Amino acid sequence: MKSRNSIFCLVLIALMAITGTGFSYTTEAFRDDYKISAREDLVPGTTFQKSWEITYGDAGRPVQVLLKETKAGNEYIIRTGYFEVKYVNSEKGFGARTLKPGEQRVPSDLNTKVLSEVSLNNQKVISATRLADTEVLDMIASYLPELINENYRSILN
Repeated sequence: MKSRNSIFCLVLIALMAITGTGFSYTTEAFRDDYKISAREDLVPGTTFQKSWEITYGDAGRPVQVLLKETKAGNEYIIRTGYFEVKYVNSEKGFGARTLKPGEQRVPSDLNTKVLSEVSLNNQKVISATRLADTEVLDMIASYLPELINENYRSILN
């Protein structure tokens, strides 16, 4: 009986160590090393009201964020030359969504290869309540790297 408890404890400790290592990889890889800059070259119009760039690390390839205000809430469209996705912040909460075909600029097959469908489904509801506008960009910058398939993560840095 005593040896069973010892084995169980060792297995539990090993699982906790593995889980902790995986978690630290995701949090340290990008979350603390990004910069958000307002873009001044966007003229607010009926489609987009504001624009920002998120740069991870020392990358020369920033991610473009476009704010589209709708009656249902705010949509933050994320665009690069390789993928696009949107985060919605409304009374129903905050989470990631795919773009409608009319909004897409990146070919669907490329977008599907770069974005993880599993991660996208996991991020459909990040918060069950609407986030403050001041929190949204940091949340996007933190969660966006997790949407990208492992083989394509280098496009962010």
